[in-house]
Amino acid sequence: MLRIWRQARLRTGRALVAGVVVLLSGAVMLVYFAPWDSSSDAAAIDDAEGATVARAESLAVSSGVAVEPGVPRRGPASALAGGGPEMGLTLVDGGFCAADECYAAVSSTFTLAVEALGAPTAKYVLLQTFIDYGVYNPAANEDGAGPDSCGDGIENGLLDGADRMDDDCVTVELVYVPAAEPEDEIVWEDLHPGSAVRDEAGPAFLMHGGVTNLTPPLLESDEVGVMVQVQMTCPAAGTSVPISLLVYEDALAGTNGSAFVEPDGQTKAVPKVAPITMNCVAKQADPGDTDGDGCSDVTENGSDPALGGNRDWLNPWDFYDVAGPGGVPVPDGIIDLANDIMGVINHAGAAPGPPYDVQYDRGRATGPSWNDTAPPDGVIDFANDILGVIGQFNHSCA
Repeated sequence: MLRIWRQARLRTGRALVAGVVVLLSGAVMLVYFAPWDSSSDAAAIDDAEGATVARAESLAVSSGVAVEPGVPRRGPASALAGGGPEMGLTLVDGGFCAADECYAAVSSTFTLAVEALGAPTAKYVLLQTFIDYGVYNPAANEDGAGPDSCGDGIENGLLDGADRMDDDCVTVELVYVPAAEPEDEIVWEDLHPGSAVRDEAGPAFLMHGGVTNLTPPLLESDEVGVMVQVQMTCPAAGTSVPISLLVYEDALAGTNGSAFVEPDGQTKAVPKVAPITMNCVAKQADPGDTDGDGCSDVTENGSDPALGGNRDWLNPWDFYDVAGPGGVPVPDGIIDLANDIMGVINHAGAAPGPPYDVQYDRGRATGPSWNDTAPPDGVIDFANDILGVIGQFNHSCA
């Protein structure tokens, strides 16, 4: 029988002192953690917020897209840019992303986010983003003008736009669910709310923007992380939809494209961007494992947490299996003391350097059950991680 006594003096800021005493068959193990500096902790969180876990198992979903072993799972601000301004797309609720493939359930609502992965060195006073979530077909029939008229460069009669700007030429499968006001969707902390703008500039086009102040001097922002988040709904049938960020002076976005404006008010910093594919999927039959956490969709829908149940089939973080025999960081389907609990304990600390390892990290649980566990937050600590993995001791999906 395993009995675990937990003792901790939790956070002052982010400082931590913790001890865990584990009694197993009469043996006593005492592990202490020294406090780490809260300022360096906060900086490390900024560097690694939403960092991702590389899994060993492959993922096959009903859409036909497969995520191969070792592909990182991605949460908000999963990786800073290698240099210069950069923006990316991810999901922050209602699904998850594995590299550039994202997943949500058919007929469900998910939250798509634009994140700043790197800011201009000179900082910025204006931010704007431009999302394209439609599928353009130049071979389609525009306003009855015949096949291929969606690619002829001509406005074909109804004054409703030509080619990509005409509804006839674009397939829109995802449904945008607008918030009441644009400032409800722009979560950039340095935004002056009176400056927030939003525009559906064409079929499946969505632009957001704002500035830090309405009169000089303008606050110079260097914020990175999630800047814009919008709700969208998947159709009832499974599908895969490309979603892109269009940049400043793109042929379609024009001057409304994604960009930062530097403090001189003139210099446009055009970010590096990359597309994602949004996969709307249905639960798989056993042994299908859509989120790739080692528990099948059917198992996660069960009622017994010890057998992998009471979890979310679209949350890859809610089964705290991080290591297998010998402490090798390859999950083995069971959460045990020797490999998983000790693995988390041995890696306690903050990113980016050792002993921290994102494989062993989880974010906060935002609700009453494990299916609310958030992606890694850059810190392996007592309250979220050590107690989190202890709470799942002996849970198994093997």
